[in-house]
Amino acid sequence: MLDLHCHSTASDGTVAPEDLPALAHAAGLGALALTDHDTIDGLQPFMNAGKKFPSISFLPGVELAGSVSSGEHYHLLGLGVDLGSCTALRALMVRLVHYRRQRGEQMLAKLRELGVDLSMEQVRACCPNNVLGRPHFAEAMVRAGVCRTTRAAFERYLGRGKPAHVGRKVPSAAECLHAIHAAGAVSIWAHPMTSNSMTGRKCLRIVEELQADGLDGIEAYYPEHSKAQTDTVKKIAHERGLLLSGGTDFHGKLIAGLQLGIGKGHPFQVPDSLLQPILDRIASRRSRRSA
Repeated sequence: MLDLHCHSTASDGTVAPEDLPALAHAAGLGALALTDHDTIDGLQPFMNAGKKFPSISFLPGVELAGSVSSGEHYHLLGLGVDLGSCTALRALMVRLVHYRRQRGEQMLAKLRELGVDLSMEQVRACCPNNVLGRPHFAEAMVRAGVCRTTRAAFERYLGRGKPAHVGRKVPSAAECLHAIHAAGAVSIWAHPMTSNSMTGRKCLRIVEELQADGLDGIEAYYPEHSKAQTDTVKKIAHERGLLLSGGTDFHGKLIAGLQLGIGKGHPFQVPDSLLQPILDRIASRRSRRSA
């Protein structure tokens, strides 16, 4: 059983990077990838802690958001990041941190217009890293007594279509793919079927665009994918020669009921057979870079 998509306190998760390997062991996983949003700061403690569990494969990763030609944003995972070759990735992340700060100031301005007096200092107190996001604003609003729960903050203010929502500014998907590959990692389109407007035909069209920029694989196994959606993604991957991947998108307590390796609500399992082709592609990419 694999989980090749999870988050830690280095971004918006609630479990420290160094605590994830023990959870993977307890869950009976054969492999776990840490793929925090817009940061690789948690990877070294994650990999160090993983040495205690030699029977499990631990993959250093990252999750980036990039735009395609339509202007829509999609998430891309990098699996197998070489921490010694991250110049392009780190440069991209500097931009992403700046974009997040800009977005944060815009959200604060909208909240002030709505009569919610929240400061950046209050939000920062809920964010232990540079990956500033809406969950931190929601937590700050709970602490300030504006909302009773973080869910209420999203439903009333911060969710898409709500009055304080601000869309993210992101780099192009091509830039993300280049940075992932330059770091020796394989690129995976994450949770492709979770967009409300996604269809099999649209998924194929986006795959073709991303593949032109070097996409390696696609995340077919995801807790929110139905069986039909998983089958659609698997069919596209087979037709296009893409790697298959899967993971829970575990965030700890942030997503209630979602467990590492098994998701929530219905049986979910990422086949062990997906791991070796991914490891082989990582090894091939690194050998080509060193040749």
